[in-house]
Amino acid sequence: MKAHELLPGERVLASCSRHWVVLVRPIATSIVAMAVALVVAVLLPIAGELRLFLMLGVIVAGLAVLNLYYWGWRAHEYVLTDQRVILNEGIVSKFSRSIAIDRIQDLTTFQGLWGRTWGFGDIELESAGRDSAEVLSTVPRPQQLRNAIFAQIEARRRPS
Repeated sequence: MKAHELLPGERVLASCSRHWVVLVRPIATSIVAMAVALVVAVLLPIAGELRLFLMLGVIVAGLAVLNLYYWGWRAHEYVLTDQRVILNEGIVSKFSRSIAIDRIQDLTTFQGLWGRTWGFGDIELESAGRDSAEVLSTVPRPQQLRNAIFAQIEARRRPS
């Protein structure tokens, strides 16, 4: 998160992208699709140069798709500051939501079997004035982030 996106006097305490496991399925699917397309290109009854250009096109398109998945993953960011929790996402256009620490009423952490095995989970933030909870999905080490948010909630409740 860039300094100009912060409020005056606000400090970043933690920042993370979604867990890398979210990339496994799209990358595996893209690689399988590229392999199938290359096999089809090899088996098509077309001239050698055209076949070569077709195969090169498949590889370039596959690498472009993989690149988009990677940058989409990198562009999805969770940031904890001393004043709020911020959710940023988007490659070309940016979407950002923030929840003031003072308004958070409840935190719930969920880790399934795979999440416990690979070290990721979801954090559900319930805040005052909202009808639905905000879910931080596929967070690496969710207990650590949850504890950091709780620490900020408690620090803001204590009189200075």
